[in-house]
Amino acid sequence: MDKIATKVLALKDETVAVRRFFHSHPETGWFTFFTTAVIAERLSNLGYDVKLGRAVVKPEARQGLGTKEACAKAIERAKNLLDAEQAKFLDAMEDGLTGLTAQIDTGRAGKLIAFRFDIDGVDVTESTDEDHRPFKEGFRSDIAGITHACGHDGHITMGLALAKLIKENLDDFNGKFRFIFQTAEEGTRGAVAMEEAGVTQGVDYLLGGHIGFAAKTMRGIICGTQKLLATTKFDVNLKGISAHAAGAPQEGANALLAAAQMALNMHGITRHAHGVTRINVGVLRAGEGRNVIAPNGYLACETRGETTELNEFMKSKCMDIVEGVAKIYGVEYSVEITGGTAGGDSDETTSELYESAAKDSPFIDNDKIVKELNFGACEDFAHFMQAVQNRGGKSGYLMIGTTLAAGHHNAKFDFDEDSLLAGIDVFLRCAYALSSNK
Repeated sequence: MDKIATKVLALKDETVAVRRFFHSHPETGWFTFFTTAVIAERLSNLGYDVKLGRAVVKPEARQGLGTKEACAKAIERAKNLLDAEQAKFLDAMEDGLTGLTAQIDTGRAGKLIAFRFDIDGVDVTESTDEDHRPFKEGFRSDIAGITHACGHDGHITMGLALAKLIKENLDDFNGKFRFIFQTAEEGTRGAVAMEEAGVTQGVDYLLGGHIGFAAKTMRGIICGTQKLLATTKFDVNLKGISAHAAGAPQEGANALLAAAQMALNMHGITRHAHGVTRINVGVLRAGEGRNVIAPNGYLACETRGETTELNEFMKSKCMDIVEGVAKIYGVEYSVEITGGTAGGDSDETTSELYESAAKDSPFIDNDKIVKELNFGACEDFAHFMQAVQNRGGKSGYLMIGTTLAAGHHNAKFDFDEDSLLAGIDVFLRCAYALSSNK
């Protein structure tokens, strides 16, 4: 076991404790007040330059915001969990400007290497079954309806451990390191607002990844994730006119039928010859009574595309359908964009960087290294990745192998915590490969 692996292994107990700490206090989306404050304090104490609030989030670019009432409740919960030093970071977060960046400068010329880690939980009530390890061992979510059922608690942990190791060995490196702790990855709601605030400006390499997903074997890794799909999440609200369904149906404007027609037409959009496209209407609600022409309708929709351009094709067709059907049925409509991210591919340089690091890592088995994999799903990281690549930088997304107790977003989701060591080790080896002065 070499110097890098020895340093990583020395943090094993601390890593497990940190992961379980964050697992027990999950928050969602733009309401990650407690999580952001704790991360900010820990990185400030390490000597990182921490930026919060408007410095890392463009308020008007946020998508999929919750209610003011829910935000106030989340702030109050955070205040009850935080100590006085941690609570000082809350003011900068205002009404949900959560997430942060932390940067450290070696004082020597070199590249700006950035790492991105997402920090939000999901709207899932965690299991209380005796065979569910977080419940059995006392680190289950402390709030009903929210849990870290996607592994972001592990991602936070890897980010903090990596930041600590880089700081402790800063004399080994050139250049600068930036850590992006992103909120609202779930629902692809956070990257756009953070990227527009400039969190990827000047980045030469942006590295990121995920525990599990397609990497379902311990000591395995997927080095280059390809075909991250672009997506747009949107809600359609319809306003019709109620009327007696038998006595005066001609006086009504039926929002239920309009909503149904929109859903059917969206699912009938012609697919594109240049790549994968997707559409789904996941929710349709309408109406008030059996004998009443429905005065309201609601659809929760999403489009996806293999590229940003293909997703835009699908989105544009959906907007045409909404406008046309609304006119036919005489109903008013409004559309709210609630989330979205770009599509993209890991570049070859970064995939090879990950592969080389994995081959050197004692936490990865060489016969379980996958060079590339087509993902065919969405991840908010792709928006950051595309922004960096468009400016001439390099970026790629890996997947760290782990065994799962249940699938992502399941009430019994849990992962093997030894996989955290593999992730930390690979990212640290990449840092040395890119910026070592030895």
